[in-house]
Amino acid sequence: MDTKIKFKSKVGTALTIGIIIYHALIVGILIMSYFLYKKDLTNGIVLFLLIADFIFILPLTFFTNYTLEEKSIYIHQWPFIRLRIKYEDIFLIDNEQNVEAKKAQSAALAKTAVLIGYYFYKEDKNTKEKSREKRYIEISPKDLDLFYIKMGGKFKRARDLAQKLDEEHKKQRAEHFKKKEIADKKRKEKENANKTVDVVVKPVKKNNAKTKVEENDK
Repeated sequence: MDTKIKFKSKVGTALTIGIIIYHALIVGILIMSYFLYKKDLTNGIVLFLLIADFIFILPLTFFTNYTLEEKSIYIHQWPFIRLRIKYEDIFLIDNEQNVEAKKAQSAALAKTAVLIGYYFYKEDKNTKEKSREKRYIEISPKDLDLFYIKMGGKFKRARDLAQKLDEEHKKQRAEHFKKKEIADKKRKEKENANKTVDVVVKPVKKNNAKTKVEENDK
């Protein structure tokens, strides 16, 4: 059963006006080219604008989407962003503009955006130790209410799962340390049992003569 839910990005008014002006400019240049002598130059400009339109502007406008998968959200903004974030790594979902929003990467095409804060893990090549840092990204789902409902449910399940796994890991670590402590105790007891005992021999006076007490191993 496919549990993926795809949300297209909302296109804001400012971007819509910009796209209309851009295409009006292309049409205007085409019309003007009939009245200019250097048609090669104008045709070259139009060709460049059309290529940019088909490669960047139209795909950015119509193909930007956010997919809620079983364990992660996949953010796709052609040709700039392809990002998959696990729900368990998300620590913030907010629709308010705040300090974190200034540091956010943007995959939103509208002013009304959702801010997602998530943990990004990276590994040191030398020490092989993993560290995490906070990152932020903005998205603009078209059906915002439905997005919050679906995202909220998946986010909660992911949090519950992450908490359950964390408790299991803590329990496993506690059992591991307990077994290690018992093993260390047994090893020390065995070492003490096999340890050689030094016998102290002292001279004893008997009948005004010194005799030496020795341990008879026989």
